[in-house]
Amino acid sequence: MKTNFLLIVFSFAVLACSDGTKIQDETAILAVKVPNVKVVNPEQRSFTSTLQIIGNAMPNKQVNIHAMEGGFLSELKKDIGDKVRKGDVLAVLNNPQLARELAVNKVSKDLAEANYLRFKKVIAKTPEITTLKEFEKVEATFLMANAKYKSTVNRDSLLTIRAPFSGIVTVRNVELGALIQNGITNSNAASLFEIMDVQTIRLTIALPETEVDNINKGMPAEIFFSELPGQKFSVQVSRMSNAIDNSTKTMKVQLDIPNQNGKIKAGMYANVEIQLQSTGDKISLPNEALIAVKSEFFVLQVKEGIVKKTLIKKGLSNTQFFEVLSNDINENSKVIVEGKAMVKSEMQVKVLN
Repeated sequence: MKTNFLLIVFSFAVLACSDGTKIQDETAILAVKVPNVKVVNPEQRSFTSTLQIIGNAMPNKQVNIHAMEGGFLSELKKDIGDKVRKGDVLAVLNNPQLARELAVNKVSKDLAEANYLRFKKVIAKTPEITTLKEFEKVEATFLMANAKYKSTVNRDSLLTIRAPFSGIVTVRNVELGALIQNGITNSNAASLFEIMDVQTIRLTIALPETEVDNINKGMPAEIFFSELPGQKFSVQVSRMSNAIDNSTKTMKVQLDIPNQNGKIKAGMYANVEIQLQSTGDKISLPNEALIAVKSEFFVLQVKEGIVKKTLIKKGLSNTQFFEVLSNDINENSKVIVEGKAMVKSEMQVKVLN
C-alpha cells in the first residue's frame, strides 16, 4: 500500500516536471520567432557628395557625306586624317549624261533669250507688228528654258563634293573611278566620307534615373582620361536631355570640353566627377538602412512592433549616409539598420535599445 502511494507521488512529480519543461520550451520557441532588430532615428544633415560616372567622348559634329548627284569619281582631293575647312573640295564626280544635258539646255536658253530680247525690242518700238499674246508666249518660253538651264547648272555643281563644316576626314569609302549613286534618290547609296568636328568634344554620360534631380545645367565637373595621365579638364554641365530613356532608365547629359590641340580622340572613355551639394539640411539615414531593388529604394520601419516596408526616393549620399526623400519618413521614425535579413514586411520584431 505504502509502495503504491510512493509510485503515484513519483508519477505526479514526473508529469509536473514534464509540463514545466514543455512550457519553458514553448516560451523559448516564441522568443526565437520574434527576431531582435536595431533601429535608428533619421537625423538632419547637409550633404556634399561627389558623383563619379563614366563618360564617352563624342565629336561636336559628325556626318557621313553622300553624293547628291550620280557619276563616276574622277578626282579624289582628301583622304583619312586630312583636316578640312568648310567648303573645301573633297572629291569631284563626272557625269557625261548630265554634261550633255547642260550643253543642250544652255543652247536652248540662249536661243530663247535671243528671241525674247528681239520680241521685246519690237513690241517697244512698233507694237502694232506683234500682239501682246505672242510676246507673252515668247517670254514664257524663255523663262522656262532659263529655269531648266539653271537647274542643270545646279545639278552639275553638285558633282563637286564639299565639306559641310571644318573638321577631320575620319573615313573614306570610295576609290577613283568608282560609280557613285545619288544619295537623295537612292536610299541604299554608300557614303563617300565621314567628317568629324573635334575642336570641341561632347562628353556624353548616361545619368541614372536616381541622380536626375541632383544635376543641373552649369554645375562644375572634372574630367579625367586614362589615356592622358596627369591632365584634368574642368568644365560645366552643358546640356541635359530632360527625358528618361525607358530602356535604360538613364538621362543623357553632355559636357563640352575644348580640344583645340586634338589630344582627346572621339570614342575615348573618361572618368567624370561632379560635385553635388544639397540645398539645406535633409533627413538622412545610415547607408546600412537602405534596400535597393532594381531602380527602387526601400527602408524597413518598425511601427508598434511591426515591420513596415517603405518605398523612398534616395537623394545625395556619401560614404556613411544618404538623403531620404519621402513623406513617410520623419525624425521620429524607427528604421532598421541591423537585422534586416531576418525580417520581412508585417513581421513582429523586438527593438533593441
